[in-house]
Amino acid sequence: MKKFLPFLFLAFSFDGFAQVNFSMPPEANTFYNKAMLKIKPVLKNMIVKNAQNLKGRRVNTDSLFTQMEKEPVLKNSSKEILQAVTVLIMIQISKNADADLKNLVVNMGKNKVANETAENPENQVASILANKSEIAESVSIAMKTISPDQEVLLGNLK
Repeated sequence: MKKFLPFLFLAFSFDGFAQVNFSMPPEANTFYNKAMLKIKPVLKNMIVKNAQNLKGRRVNTDSLFTQMEKEPVLKNSSKEILQAVTVLIMIQISKNADADLKNLVVNMGKNKVANETAENPENQVASILANKSEIAESVSIAMKTISPDQEVLLGNLK
């Protein structure tokens, strides 16, 4: 019976936990931090602006890459540079989602009054976590292709 109770507890509480299937690879955060220190301010602003425009939306890596090809700032850039900027935008989106999650958690206790037009905070959290997981998976795949050339890419983004 002692062994059955913890199992029973876990079975009933399983739905109460939010889960992120993929986490951001540490090398992606390192790349982001180095890049944001070294790149041109124009590129930084473009990365932040694009990430803000994609807030709360599911991100398709291919569509974002195609959009980067059309950016005037990145005109005549190589495929590798465009891919690196795409990864930086996706990491910025993930960082923005972290801030949104923190804001939701901090304000959950304050906003007890149900607002009929507002989305349920639990649904918002689940949506953000699902989006973060998809982004982390995409970034992980992209980091495998740009990992050997990170320093060269950073040099080209200056």
